[in-house]
Amino acid sequence: MRLGRRRFLGLGLAGSLPFAVSVGRAEDASDVNQTRLDDFIKMRGALDNRLVIGCVNGQYNGLVDGKITPLFGVVSAVFSRYKAQTDGYGVVEFEQAYYTDLETGRVLKWLKNPYTSETIAVPTYDGPIDRQRVSKNLQFQGAAALPPNVHVQHFVEGPRADGEDLSFVERVVVSVAAASGKPAFLYSDRTSLTANRRDVLQAYAKSVGCKTHFDASCSWRPWLGMGERPGSMTASGQGSFGVKLADLPSAWLDATAALKPGLLEHLDSKLE
Repeated sequence: MRLGRRRFLGLGLAGSLPFAVSVGRAEDASDVNQTRLDDFIKMRGALDNRLVIGCVNGQYNGLVDGKITPLFGVVSAVFSRYKAQTDGYGVVEFEQAYYTDLETGRVLKWLKNPYTSETIAVPTYDGPIDRQRVSKNLQFQGAAALPPNVHVQHFVEGPRADGEDLSFVERVVVSVAAASGKPAFLYSDRTSLTANRRDVLQAYAKSVGCKTHFDASCSWRPWLGMGERPGSMTASGQGSFGVKLADLPSAWLDATAALKPGLLEHLDSKLE
């Protein structure tokens, strides 16, 4: 899940992996940064400012004393638009996510917490319009200043060429220091984006669909009511960028029609 995971996007640190993107290309060193940025944007978004849709299906687990306990699923859709800027791309996007029952796949309204035996209300994630910038060295930077107790690293590693595939790895590390009686919150994730290398390297390509996989670890979600209980959460899932609206997971489409009927209206204007 993307912004449910990444609510505090801010300054990132660039990865230092070698540039594999130049394999099969003859480029000056000065062009490599722009080339790999364009390739990354082709996979995560589009070079021509079109609306791009991504989705994720995943699962959250509890981790206490080395024992994993399945908790709930998550289904998410992200809507984004990219615009070329000096030394990078501007990104405008928002996410809508729902937590789901692991057996039925239906969106949860209530959940019995296996650790506390309490039945708790399950929220939806209604992401705000988020504005960021991706620089040539593949660092993400949020438009809004972060609170002083929040620290974020958001950066991209790669690319890597592997046979017919080209892949990038996007990383987010968030730490929120304890404040005003609230416990500290820690979050880290790794999302791989993989596409056909030949498609990405086509000079005329503006957007290339890709597959994604994420793994994450984080502190307890506050709505679980875990308080100071020891432990944490893990998550993993698969998804895609460059999907059509009709191809979003049926659980997401059904929940949005029932709970957020106006969400999909005027998508273009929402991401101006």
